[in-house]
Amino acid sequence: MLKKLLLFFFILGIGVSCFTGYYLWQQNLPLVSPLALLESSIEKRANPNKIVYGFLPYWNVKLHSSLEIRHLTHLAYFALDMQSDGTIKKKNNPKETEPGWNKINSSELQKIIYQSKLLGQKQVLTITAMDQDTINAILKDDQALTTAAQNILTEFSKLPFDSLNIDFEYVGTPDDTIIDNFTKFISLLKANCKNVKKQCQIDIDIFADAGKQKRLWNLKDLQPFVDHVIVMAYDYYRRSSTKAGPIAPLRGVCSSEAGFSALLNKDSDCLDQDITTNISEITSLVPPSQLILGVPFYGYEWQTASTDYLANTYPKTGSTIFYKDIINLFNSPDVSSISAQWSTKSQSPYITYFQKNKIYTVQYENPQSLSYKIKLIENTGMTGVAIWALGYETPYLDIWQPITEYYSSK
Repeated sequence: MLKKLLLFFFILGIGVSCFTGYYLWQQNLPLVSPLALLESSIEKRANPNKIVYGFLPYWNVKLHSSLEIRHLTHLAYFALDMQSDGTIKKKNNPKETEPGWNKINSSELQKIIYQSKLLGQKQVLTITAMDQDTINAILKDDQALTTAAQNILTEFSKLPFDSLNIDFEYVGTPDDTIIDNFTKFISLLKANCKNVKKQCQIDIDIFADAGKQKRLWNLKDLQPFVDHVIVMAYDYYRRSSTKAGPIAPLRGVCSSEAGFSALLNKDSDCLDQDITTNISEITSLVPPSQLILGVPFYGYEWQTASTDYLANTYPKTGSTIFYKDIINLFNSPDVSSISAQWSTKSQSPYITYFQKNKIYTVQYENPQSLSYKIKLIENTGMTGVAIWALGYETPYLDIWQPITEYYSSK
């Protein structure tokens, strides 16, 4: 009798443990259901060489329960920031932890990374340096760049990522020494990265005009040392722009003849740059198979002088607006005469509306404009698309449609 009771309680204990384990699974992994994970692990992608890169900024980790990550191939955490002495910034001051460092060990991020691993994705750690003085200090000589590379690899070895993304954004024109030393820095990371983690890849982010302008990146020299080059094909117009122009214009640069005529016509809607032209310049230096096109899930909003395309903006009225907030504009009781429009020039949407007798213009991306950018990727032979940034669209996932179709297509 005693043996039967012991067996009964043993079986009951196993059942309770299984139920508890499943409950904890559901509670701790809310992003994708176990069934979806199972289906994703069984499903064979039509083209496994296509890349869908998603940048997750630390400030959106809080949205962990609603992020769309199923159709990613690369999940990139943004970011750990470099200091001028070549170390990772961990404190803003003695009492305040740097937020990118603070979130990297959070339970929320660990849940996202765990699910990403279950989905068979690569987990990428983004390393940033966002001002000229810091970049100059890191790259001033061989000793400085070696120290920086060693510090990055030391931290990388301790964290649950298998690849690195280097996002050094030097605004302006660096001298030749800094350009050459950035190439040395990347080559050093490449040479030692796989000694830390066998599957390690090195990706870099570049400005869209890097094929034409003298920038930090010598693309021809960098080519052997990078796995992917992500073209940040956005911010063609910014918050500070004097005109309310498209954030990511697929087209818009006029011919030389039209450009000359534009000098005589102040109302011309010719753009100085567009994505198609920039990609053509870059592919003369980098094989398309290494290129990933960065696309925005955000836009910019300005107070403008009219509802015209490329209307003049009022100074200091520009602000960033996320896709989810753009969609919410249509339901806002404070907005009147809202009008969604399409520019055949830039192949992108924009919105004009009135609020308290003031005119506002929003330039942004939607599923239609993204579908045209996906076609550019396919037509030029680029290897994928990168999203800046995950969480800017939640809960409106319609903007994912062209990316999901790209991910699933042959």
